Amino acid sequence: MPDSLSLLDMALQLGERELGALAAGDVEAAESASRERAELVEMAWSRRDPAALNDLRDKLLRLQCLQGRLTEEARRLHDNIRNQLQQTRRESQRLTGYRQATRSTPLTLSLGRGQV
Repeated sequence: MPDSLSLLDMALQLGERELGALAAGDVEAAESASRERAELVEMAWSRRDPAALNDLRDKLLRLQCLQGRLTEEARRLHDNIRNQLQQTRRESQRLTGYRQATRSTPLTLSLGRGQV
């Protein structure tokens, strides 16, 4: 059974994969990695060894730094998706305007005596 430091190493590796998934826009893979990473951290915390507190602290600080990078990447992805949605809405409105402008409307022609 892995000790707490090994579990945190695995969590760090998983976090790097999660970061790559976010950068690639693969939200499902990132979510799965995030859940698994959280489980690993919880297991590591429950198995912590008082003799290795300094090493544990160092790994937790690395995880904290990684979490900051993950948060930045998630925000970037969120902004990108929001911008794409706004652009899609604008394009849809533009196309709706074209559709309305090109609808055929009955023309009234004047032939001199009356209208046809």
